[in-house]
Amino acid sequence: MFDPDALPDYQFVTTLSGDSHALASEVPLAVVLNGISHAVMMVSPNQLDAFVTGFLLSEGIIRHHREIHDLEFHWRDRALEASVTLANGSHYRWQEHRRSLAGRTGCGLCGLESIGQALPDLPPLPATSLPPLTTVEALRRQLDDWQPLGQECGALHAAFYADDQGRIQHSCEDVGRHNALDKLLGWHHRHGLGSGGMVLITSRCSVELVQKMARAGQPTLITLAAPTELAVRLARTLGLNLLHLPRRQGPRVYSCHAPAPQTP
Repeated sequence: MFDPDALPDYQFVTTLSGDSHALASEVPLAVVLNGISHAVMMVSPNQLDAFVTGFLLSEGIIRHHREIHDLEFHWRDRALEASVTLANGSHYRWQEHRRSLAGRTGCGLCGLESIGQALPDLPPLPATSLPPLTTVEALRRQLDDWQPLGQECGALHAAFYADDQGRIQHSCEDVGRHNALDKLLGWHHRHGLGSGGMVLITSRCSVELVQKMARAGQPTLITLAAPTELAVRLARTLGLNLLHLPRRQGPRVYSCHAPAPQTP
């Protein structure tokens, strides 16, 4: 068994002119479910336990982390392998919806075999009030303190979890935007924090990120880059609170299940 935390988050690389810069690490990760290869993705080698949990949860393969009976990492020929033992129920669910993913950084919907797989019917989220917009605006001031790798070497996406008062509690960084969100969803699920609070991502929001939020039961997503039109349509269908936080303007609310509470 291999400890992925032994891999460096970044490495110093010398340019052709002789100066040295910190560059983010990136490794191939093969996810193997009950002995069968499921997906290969390029990831940042940190918080990988949370990543595997969040990936399986947000893909609808598991419904609870207890359905992962065992998780081991192995180093095989310059790549990491996450060997997952699933509960029987999860294994059958996975077989029904099995897909093969091409090995790409932050791969979202590539490799799907049908339109039905790309746009599945998902149950709506429970009604959740929109967070106060002043609370959303205040999140931006906290972001730099929660992106240590991004501050060191850049080129990384980040996902954050903030409580109902807008205080960031945890962050995850990765070369892939989907990976960063999966890491955060896995961490959140393992800590049993329920459906309160809000998730913020530094990237744009495409439809598969809305799907991941819905499968994980998370009701509020805030993005630093604009969502796509299809993402907004799906967010409205599922009852996801979806907000865009531009750099120099106030929050833009694209979807909400319930109005924000009035501040006294």
